[in-house]
Amino acid sequence: MNETPSSSRRGIFKAGLAAAAGGIALAQAQGQSNSGRRFRGWVSRGAGPGRTTLQDLTLRPITGRQVVVRTEATNLCYSNAPFVLGLPVPAGGPLQNMALIQGHGGVGVVESVGPEVRRVQPGDRVCVSGTPQCGSCYQCLRGRADMCQFLGRQGPNDLVPIADMRDGTPVYANSHIGGLAEYMVTFEEWVVPVFTRAPAAELGMVCSCVSVAGLGTTTSQALAAIAPGSIVAIVGCGPLGLSAVQGARISGASKIIAIDPIRARREVSLKIGATHVLDPNMEGDKLVAKVRELSNGPNNRLWAGGRDSGGLLGGAGADFVVEAVGADHIKPKLEAGPDPTGILPMRQAYEMCAPGGHIITTSLPRGTISLPAVVFAIGGRTHHAGQAGGASPMRDIPRFVAMLDSGQYNAKALATTVIPIERMLEAYEEVLYRTTVTAIMTSSV
Repeated sequence: MNETPSSSRRGIFKAGLAAAAGGIALAQAQGQSNSGRRFRGWVSRGAGPGRTTLQDLTLRPITGRQVVVRTEATNLCYSNAPFVLGLPVPAGGPLQNMALIQGHGGVGVVESVGPEVRRVQPGDRVCVSGTPQCGSCYQCLRGRADMCQFLGRQGPNDLVPIADMRDGTPVYANSHIGGLAEYMVTFEEWVVPVFTRAPAAELGMVCSCVSVAGLGTTTSQALAAIAPGSIVAIVGCGPLGLSAVQGARISGASKIIAIDPIRARREVSLKIGATHVLDPNMEGDKLVAKVRELSNGPNNRLWAGGRDSGGLLGGAGADFVVEAVGADHIKPKLEAGPDPTGILPMRQAYEMCAPGGHIITTSLPRGTISLPAVVFAIGGRTHHAGQAGGASPMRDIPRFVAMLDSGQYNAKALATTVIPIERMLEAYEEVLYRTTVTAIMTSSV
């Protein structure tokens, strides 16, 4: 007997419900199957140099939007160094005494997902992003996924235990992501699927929080766009600044001025796209004037499209400036910059920007900045606060991976230290003292 349209629709509906129920049951089974799995992770707790130790941990069951990721590689971010190495920091409150797996995410392979997860599935290679993208909060709906409001839900009452130590102590993931462990347990909004066969260390480099922020400033166009032929200045050539150098090259800048006190980093910048390098210690208080000199021209005939450095609205200066210096946690073993607070280079970055130009700040300085009032008020410079460089994780991270796969982004030049999980602490010492550009920790569990 032929089915009526209504009975056919009922059949389809029932089949859909059955499939959905089956999918939920499968996801729940996967989440339970990982429960009890043993793995190693670097756990930070208390204060002082010995606060981070490698521990044997037992995974807890997952639920809801949680995702278990087997770690392949993770970046050892400079901003995380005091918390890993136990340097004196402002009072940490309740978080200081919680057992935390530190880290800013990483890359790996999905092992299991909670029943509400839709973005990824087991077997997917993913980036656990340093910035979430829920797609539903006030900021995400207005095109500012770099400011996703889930980024602010990282307090002691927001974190959930993901594992247990041998003595039963609950273990949490820093910022819901962690990274310094053989497994990461996070939430769906922090995970971006990436379809690539790139080596783990190179993928970990391009997907790191610093590279995403650097490439975000110069290629995402979320905050400001680099027009082809622009003059770009990058102040600070750590991994974030060096990624911004590469992004400026990819975006078609005609002149890229890289500024850093460490000679080795200036040399790297020349290999990956900088056309000029400057030492802020050598230039001293003439640094801004030197950048204006390099960006003055091709002539000063105003009726012929030229620009000069004269007056409040003189056209000389970089069309686009990325500031990526920040404060020193400790005096570096290599060449130190002129101001350990990071305030002076931030001010110089603002002043070297051309009228009509853009400046994106990305660092974590220490203190209060003051700027020339008239220049700030009517000087025509547009400042953008660059959390994650303005990058939208779900849109931009796959683009950055494509840049890696196509050879446009040179990850090897930046990943200067690659170590296994057991040597994480010694690599973090290199990061802290700035004797390496970037340290990548790998895991082969």
